[in-house]
Amino acid sequence: MAFELERLDGTGIRVLTPFDEEYPQTWLDRLNRKAPPVLYTAGVADLLNQSCIGVVGSRDVSSKGKEVAQEVAERVASLGMTLASGGARGVDQLSMNATFQAGGSVVGILAESLAHKIKKSDVRQAIFEGQTVMCTPYNPNSPFSIGNAMGRNKLIYALSELTLIVACEPNKGGTWSGAVEALKGNFGRVAVWQGPGSGTGNAQLAEMGAIPVLSIDELESSILEPEELEPEESDATIKSGTTISKEQLLPFESVA
Repeated sequence: MAFELERLDGTGIRVLTPFDEEYPQTWLDRLNRKAPPVLYTAGVADLLNQSCIGVVGSRDVSSKGKEVAQEVAERVASLGMTLASGGARGVDQLSMNATFQAGGSVVGILAESLAHKIKKSDVRQAIFEGQTVMCTPYNPNSPFSIGNAMGRNKLIYALSELTLIVACEPNKGGTWSGAVEALKGNFGRVAVWQGPGSGTGNAQLAEMGAIPVLSIDELESSILEPEELEPEESDATIKSGTTISKEQLLPFESVA
């Protein structure tokens, strides 16, 4: 293990566990035993404990939806907050790139190969400039898979003070599944875009309890005046300094 950790460090990848200070505290508070026992990171790990706003959505988003994703990202950057997303094509990449261009910071929680991602010139530049941390709970050489994406989705919601769904289709795709899981599991505050460019599933998510957002200014109000999140209490909640057993950490999906 020591040799493997040294090898990863040589490639710019650092391994975090719940015992490390940079490991996201919100995951321990909100996910309990569903928090990943290992997190592979590259970049500014301190961003994992900063105030984050999640932005997610479908890969095949409309042109207006693309504009919304970019405008939201610019507003998040202007507020001095960090944007969290999944790095997938569509809303994820659009919002992350817009944040970089606006001089903001980004947490990318990946369901694809971290080792491959950090070889891209724009990502390396963002890491060099201290704008980002890219991370994954999966083996850093693992390629993208639907299973990894489904397991990763909850991590975006649980990291963020509020996560905005720009566009999704009803009962279809990872964006829909992740939003429904977050609402049922109370992983974090979930908002859904209801203005021009919204997806066909957005209204249904609002009916299920997501916060409807009609404008960028309304989103900012929701960010700056949050309702108190009251996660379900559990005897299994992991707090800082608590001894954590192997059995408590293993249930996270597809840790390999």
